[in-house]
Amino acid sequence: MKFRKVGLYGLPLLLLLIVIVLQVTVTAQGTGYYTVSQGTQKVQIVPLVGTKSAVDFYNYKNYHSNTGLEEPNTAILFLYRNSATGALSLFVLLSSPTGGAGSVTFALSGVPTGAKFEVEDDGSTIDFNESWKLTPPTGSVHWAWYANGADGMALGPLGNQFTLTINPQFTSGITAVKFLSGSLTAPTKITLNTTEPFVISGSTNQPPIAAFTTTPAKPHINEPVTFDASASKDPDGTIASYEWDFNGDGVFDLKTTKPVVTHTYATSGTYNVTLRVTDNEGATTSITKPVDISALAVKVTRTISTVAALPGSTFKVVVRIESQTDLAGVGLQENLPVGWKIKPIENAGAAFKRSAVQWVFVDQIKAGETKVITYEVTVPPSDQLVATTLPACFKITGTFQSMTPSLQIPVAGDSDIEVVDALSIKTAVAHLVPRTGTDTQDTIDLRLSQKIDPNQLARALQMWQNDEPVPWTQGATINLETMKELAAYSYTCTEVDNPLPKVPQATITAVRTIATPVPCNNVLLNYLGPDGNPAGNTFTVKVEISADQDLYGVGLAEQLPTGWKVTSIQTDGFTYKASKVQWVLPTKLPKGTTKTIIYEVTVPQTQPIEPAANNPCYVSSNNLYGVVDSALPCQQVTVTGDSTVDVTDSLPVLVVISRWDVNNDTIDITLSNKISFQQVQRAIAFWLEDEVVPRTGGQTVTYEMLKTIIAYWLTNTDICDPLPGAMPGTCAACKLPCQGGK
Repeated sequence: MKFRKVGLYGLPLLLLLIVIVLQVTVTAQGTGYYTVSQGTQKVQIVPLVGTKSAVDFYNYKNYHSNTGLEEPNTAILFLYRNSATGALSLFVLLSSPTGGAGSVTFALSGVPTGAKFEVEDDGSTIDFNESWKLTPPTGSVHWAWYANGADGMALGPLGNQFTLTINPQFTSGITAVKFLSGSLTAPTKITLNTTEPFVISGSTNQPPIAAFTTTPAKPHINEPVTFDASASKDPDGTIASYEWDFNGDGVFDLKTTKPVVTHTYATSGTYNVTLRVTDNEGATTSITKPVDISALAVKVTRTISTVAALPGSTFKVVVRIESQTDLAGVGLQENLPVGWKIKPIENAGAAFKRSAVQWVFVDQIKAGETKVITYEVTVPPSDQLVATTLPACFKITGTFQSMTPSLQIPVAGDSDIEVVDALSIKTAVAHLVPRTGTDTQDTIDLRLSQKIDPNQLARALQMWQNDEPVPWTQGATINLETMKELAAYSYTCTEVDNPLPKVPQATITAVRTIATPVPCNNVLLNYLGPDGNPAGNTFTVKVEISADQDLYGVGLAEQLPTGWKVTSIQTDGFTYKASKVQWVLPTKLPKGTTKTIIYEVTVPQTQPIEPAANNPCYVSSNNLYGVVDSALPCQQVTVTGDSTVDVTDSLPVLVVISRWDVNNDTIDITLSNKISFQQVQRAIAFWLEDEVVPRTGGQTVTYEMLKTIIAYWLTNTDICDPLPGAMPGTCAACKLPCQGGK
């Protein structure tokens, strides 16, 4: 090796040359950050660097490229940088000479200004099956090649700031797509699909680096978790914002400029937490980590005895502490609204500081141990209440702390109190202290629980029956719907501030049967019985109720014409309200059990009616309508079965004969539906003399009717049944004279 001595006069020139070479080298290497994206996939890529120009590196010979990177039936894409000039080009290599024939179309958008097709493999001038169009920022290319052939292109220069989108259509010949990155001799291969667009981006700005840690290492539910992204950084700038998706649903729940945040989980499980950081030039980077939230080793729950209170009233608060681990240095702080007074009832061995509403446990709380703190709260009177109008909502909040292990969690459970000038009926009944006699008064105690006990339900039933106002409700009374709901709450032991349990819909059956004093649901007006008292205008109704599952809060409401009097005969456990003709079952109606309600109806008597010549009788149809429903499940059915009675002052001839008292020669409606021999004899007398039959609207016994009467006697058939061998249909007894009776 030979060394040449350089004089001092040549040293500055040598240094200048070195600087120029270094500058050229830096320029040749270029700077920038590059990615390829497809769908949700986004990957950083590094251009392949070579000393040749794009044209020379493509090495177009024998109608295809010769880079050494070609693969049969595969589309190869990569960025290529000329180290001498720094120029950046996009290469597309479609298959290789060992592959099959193919056809591909690319639609280009976002092409940088100044870019051109540096290499047109075959080109439209050589292959008329191809098409090459480029007018930045758009362009398109269509290739077609035969078996053992290939195709492709080089597009550039791209510069360092661009977003180029390729919408591919791989018609045939290409079964795989790969994007190359890194080393020219051993590049990394990124697999893409053949259907979605490719987005190739370049930027002079490097994206930030996202990183975060969580504290504590093993967080629990209701325990604040600290997320610290302080380790995130931007290589060439600053981080402008931090975004957090705490539950992995793809929606960022919090955006902040501070790297440290806290979040609390209400349920245990594994959550995929994502941090997205954005730098000062808008570049973003995300990182996702799983965070395991364990079931809380300590459970602290507050129960408030009421959801509503009146000014000046007192209610009870219970805080229950349940620990699955040993605790030391334990404290509880409750935060009450301003001016509300506290009275401790049970401190569970803790020291209590009234001025701060704080409890401190001197002793250790052992694992498996439960501590219960109870206190009463008195709401200020109206003139001292911090509220301009009522109702007004207030909160009781609190914090539970432990020094060993280190723990700070909010008190869970009830927190809201509504101060009102009148309680709801449900709340009032749940806190009702029933009177002990008619000379005492019902009172309300908000310290009681929110469950309705049997004594409270029984008193509510009395209030419903008698339309008595409920205390502390400003005179509100209980209607049927509310009464059924109260019964359901009581029997299911559900607190009134919670919804009733959800149960499936039931099949409820409610059938009405009407028994009238004369056949075919006829009610006879203006009739006096043998004792001289009104009779014939009273009938009996039976309603049978059952279901295919348990029902709670069952009610029956019957609607009758105005003035009709109802007398309850059998309730089968229901409570009856006479003023509304309503029944409520305060207990459960078990599945498959039938409850039977029986009541008597008296229709008002009317004055004698002068019938028109063409209307030999007076008949009025009156309907009964009823509904059976339940509070749990919440549903309603209409009572089926009998629903109509005919109110009349005259009867069919056949009915009168069956009710004829031959000894007293008058009508007695208490007799049976069977015709006797003596009654047949009296019918013959009516027929022979053409005598008007009483209570028939002027009708006589005709020839046809007499034969019918005799047939019923001889066959001993009930007059409401058809005669043996007769055509099915309405019996003669049910036909009034105005309906064609003979």
